[in-house]
Amino acid sequence: MKFPLFRLHKSPSRCAGKHKESGQSMVEFIIIAPLLLFVCFGTLQLVLLYQAKSTLDVAVLEAAREGAVNHGSMQAMRSGLARGLAPIYARQASAEGAAAALANAQADASNFSVITVLNPTPAAINDYAQPRYYPDEAATYTEIPNDSLMYRDASVPSTASSGMNIQDANILKIHVHYCYDMYVPLVNKVIYYAANVIGPIGTGGILTHEPARPDIDPYGFPKNGDALCKVKLADGIKTGRWPISLDSEAVVRMQSPVRASALNDSPNPTRD
Repeated sequence: MKFPLFRLHKSPSRCAGKHKESGQSMVEFIIIAPLLLFVCFGTLQLVLLYQAKSTLDVAVLEAAREGAVNHGSMQAMRSGLARGLAPIYARQASAEGAAAALANAQADASNFSVITVLNPTPAAINDYAQPRYYPDEAATYTEIPNDSLMYRDASVPSTASSGMNIQDANILKIHVHYCYDMYVPLVNKVIYYAANVIGPIGTGGILTHEPARPDIDPYGFPKNGDALCKVKLADGIKTGRWPISLDSEAVVRMQSPVRASALNDSPNPTRD
């Protein structure tokens, strides 16, 4: 017994509904894609910032250790800071890449980082520093004694204007202010504008290609500007360099006598 064959025809209304849903999905994707891409870029940049901050913490500790064994030398601390920051600049796993990373780190440690010695204070140096002659160098240095600290009087002298004893005067505490270049496209500029609270930025908004009134303030009238890490907006747009400041501190015990002259043997960078 044969049964008649029936052909199933698609409903025109059902096909139209599917095409309508496909068009709606495309519109939704076009709307959400830029936002999703920005969120992904933002997440990547925040991860890189966390990595940079962790590297800076280690670098500052290395800088403090260099200072502890070199009479508090600012030059030695800057050298230690550069070695600690070198991993941030590493781009190639080779000897040449390591040398290039160290060279870039040394340049930024000299030009885009400020090392501030929080302890010993100038008052502590005035209280405890004494001239000491070194026969092998035929030179006399004014320094805070560092030998036999455990046997020295731990009380604070009544004449000490610093309010600390000689043991505390032999503790080195430094603070480092460092400019880290963000390099994730678009997000780096957005974070820079937000962190510096850039004011009038032109009719194009945050994505403007020209800074507002560059004849008055090429930095964009920042309300929370950083003197060291600021960049002219035109230069930032041209080079893609948008820095942000990172800070870290470290405390170590001095392993050599602190010299006032050594604390100033490498001046910090200044910006106009």
